[in-house]
Amino acid sequence: MSDHQSEEMLLISFTPAARGTDEKLNSAWKRGDADGIWRIASAMLNDVPSIADGVITRRNHNWIPKIDRLLQSNETYFVVVGAGHLGGPDGLLALLRQRGYKVEQL
Repeated sequence: MSDHQSEEMLLISFTPAARGTDEKLNSAWKRGDADGIWRIASAMLNDVPSIADGVITRRNHNWIPKIDRLLQSNETYFVVVGAGHLGGPDGLLALLRQRGYKVEQL
């Protein structure tokens, strides 16, 4: 990200409570609602689509081949990502499903 985009991202990160989304985001997280988290995060990033594309969409698409290789191996791995990367049409869960993986929430 550019310096300007980094600054925008910081401002967005510190303002959810003022925008009334803090409680909704926490509630969606507690329910395990990946698509709900994605909808809230997307709404927060509507004003800066280049950040949303760089921070979420492109990252997800870049990670999928790496995650795919891990899943194809005989080893066990633990992959950690932010909750905003899971839901939505370009979320990791949707991208894994597109590759034929069965994704289920336990």
